Amino acid sequence: MELSLALVVALLSGIGSLVCFILVMIHLFQNEEGGYAIACIVLLFICGIGGLLAYIKGWMEDLTPVMIVWSVCIVLGILTRFVLMSG
Repeated sequence: MELSLALVVALLSGIGSLVCFILVMIHLFQNEEGGYAIACIVLLFICGIGGLLAYIKGWMEDLTPVMIVWSVCIVLGILTRFVLMSG
């Protein structure tokens, strides 16, 4: 039972992180920072660092509500992965 709950939390935190990434990308495109947004998307698929760049840029752009949700999703994802590895 605990394992299935951990899987659900991990899935929800992953979906939440993806939604927050998309919201940051939308904000960047709306503020005429399309080059940076495209670089984040490309680097996300090439080497995975695009998500980190978007995360940092989101805090720099003062998107506090989105970034707090994204931070909570990241922490929940890490904690549930520890639970899944130990179980």
